[in-house]
Amino acid sequence: MNDTSAGSAAGAELARLRGLLRAGASRLPDGFSARPRDGWVPPFRAADQDCRFLLDTAGGGPAESGEGTWVAVTYPGDRLGELAGVSLASYAGQEAELHFAELTQALSGCRVARNSLPGRRTSFKVSELKLDAAGAVVQARRLHGRLNGYPYEMHVVFALAGHTLVSLVHTGVADVDAGRTGQLARSLIGQTPS
Repeated sequence: MNDTSAGSAAGAELARLRGLLRAGASRLPDGFSARPRDGWVPPFRAADQDCRFLLDTAGGGPAESGEGTWVAVTYPGDRLGELAGVSLASYAGQEAELHFAELTQALSGCRVARNSLPGRRTSFKVSELKLDAAGAVVQARRLHGRLNGYPYEMHVVFALAGHTLVSLVHTGVADVDAGRTGQLARSLIGQTPS
């Protein structure tokens, strides 16, 4: 489990976020291990600044412009290359809303995600992903294409619940089941207090 905190008052908030992850792990969809690994890391560095911002945020960690307390884990799934990367970031004041607004703007600007390194045959078309409401403000996208030449798909979901930003990335080889992404989102976002 990756975690970082700023300030001495963050200990209680860090414990709260870890507790939320434990509670969410107990409600993961069938086929996901409840034993978390370290936080998800993007499999490539996107050339486009908006796409890079989305993938880096999905990988966890607070916004560079603000201080926050965060935790990040990855749950392996039982399908080929399936992973669910989850991060929870808690901010003071308006920081969560500001960061979510930046993410919303970046989601609009990220149309095609390509590797910043030439010759890697990595390119993803970005499209909207419809998910059932999970009780929070939610933005989601589907990235479908090739990772180093192999078929790969990623669903990225961002939700704002009070002062907590929930980031979810659901990945797999070839196609990723949007229904399972919705189940993951509901299991994790639904238990985050607003």
